[in-house]
Amino acid sequence: MVGGRLIIGTAVVSCRIVLGQSSKEDVGDKRAFEAVCGSCHTAGLVAGFRSEPEWVETVQQMVRLGARASDEQFDRLMRFLLRTWTKVKINSATAPEIAPVLDIGDAAAEDVVKRRTELGSFKSLDQLKKIPGLDPAKLEARKDRIIF
Repeated sequence: MVGGRLIIGTAVVSCRIVLGQSSKEDVGDKRAFEAVCGSCHTAGLVAGFRSEPEWVETVQQMVRLGARASDEQFDRLMRFLLRTWTKVKINSATAPEIAPVLDIGDAAAEDVVKRRTELGSFKSLDQLKKIPGLDPAKLEARKDRIIF
């Protein structure tokens, strides 16, 4: 919190830096999400996937309405939202936007962007699954979060 206001853009950048974290940190991120968001409404109020900019706007709106937390708590809740409730436009997203949604590392996300640049837009999940280093089962589990 800076001067009583959250700088969400900084939180998103911070989140991306540490996405390859352990499950213990995942639990901490979920707890921060539940504590901050659950202080005003049930954390189960999340009703579907949103894009990263939509989540940033939602959190900014909640801050304007009075949500309070430390910078670390906001970083953690944004990490949680990016990993679990965010959708991505696979044919236009940057590698840092792709990595948390597909639960892949930075190098694999860069490979997705490189392949898209070289061969054109992805038309299907099957095309995405053919990229070396991507886990087809993991992609299948996250298919509802990928927009072609």
